[in-house]
Amino acid sequence: MKTASRPLFVFAGGGSGGHLQPGLAVAAELQRLLPGAEALFLCSAREVDRRILSAAAADNSWLDWAPTAGARGGTGLWRLGEPLRLGRESLRAYRRLRTRRPMVVTGLGARASIAGCVAARLLGVPLVLLEFNVFPGAATRLLSLIATECLTGLPVGEVSARGLHCPLQRAGVPVRASIAGLHSELYISEPGLPRLLVLGGSQGAEEVNQLVLEALSGGVRGQVLPPDWQIVHQAGEAGAAGVRERYARLGWSVRVESYLGDMASELRAATLVISRAGAGTLAELACARRPTILLPLRVAAGDHQWKNAEYFETGLAAELVAGGLADAAAVVQLRGLMGELSRDADRRQRMSVAAARLAVPDAAARAASAILKTAAISAQ
Repeated sequence: MKTASRPLFVFAGGGSGGHLQPGLAVAAELQRLLPGAEALFLCSAREVDRRILSAAAADNSWLDWAPTAGARGGTGLWRLGEPLRLGRESLRAYRRLRTRRPMVVTGLGARASIAGCVAARLLGVPLVLLEFNVFPGAATRLLSLIATECLTGLPVGEVSARGLHCPLQRAGVPVRASIAGLHSELYISEPGLPRLLVLGGSQGAEEVNQLVLEALSGGVRGQVLPPDWQIVHQAGEAGAAGVRERYARLGWSVRVESYLGDMASELRAATLVISRAGAGTLAELACARRPTILLPLRVAAGDHQWKNAEYFETGLAAELVAGGLADAAAVVQLRGLMGELSRDADRRQRMSVAAARLAVPDAAARAASAILKTAAISAQ
């Protein structure tokens, strides 16, 4: 443990970049507002958590992290034996925190957040939840019974809000400062080097990979995308080699990466994006003003990605593809949208303007201010 003289803020959750990156953005803002503050992330044991948090901690001496939850994805709160597992994880988090009282514990959503949030309440520490999606997840709904407040990201509908049992405050989805800064930059709809950016995400990348490749392989390069378009494809750890090989068989020179570290630069260079519909990714795309084709992960809890995508489609900031790889109509629809949007600069420009309207570039500052307010009230 680090010295107890410095204020500590704990973030509980993980399992994907969509949960961790907003938390890191808030932690950085807290450190900026309160120099000397430290952040501890109680996360899952998944590889994506290790990669993201170890890289962030290497660059920031005030940040630390420790796995307290299992590596299993999804919430799975009602499976046989799950209460016992959650109890063990909560005890592990309690032992981690009891020698030093945090100012506030912030829950980042999903199953991996439960242990740290329960430990907070056992220690009498204020608990603030960050719920990024249009439809709150099961973990957020459960933890709202013991939370001080819930800061929402994308707008939560009136019906969904009834399932939350603590005060709500809209803050927006926090994004990294480097990406929030893109909101002040104009989108160039007719760049000299047009580029398609494909984002598979840390979960569900395989289906995105296959769906995009099926759509692109439906015709020669110039029929699907204009011949001068570049492609950058984030394919995930497991899929990168196979995706790279398949592009090579198609005779296309494509930059395929398992993970894109400098997302701000990638978004700045993108003319059109194909992406999943996690709230964190959507918030970054809105800040970057990028026109997007959305392929929501249909097995996401509560179908929240579909609901997120509908919000962006209704706001005219994105086009939504229904179905998945097993649905041939989805391949045809995606192929058609790629062809239309790659050739219609005016339509891309309108989508860019609409995306910018949905952005909340100061969301990290809003969330940090709310957390500091909770900390001050608690200290009185």
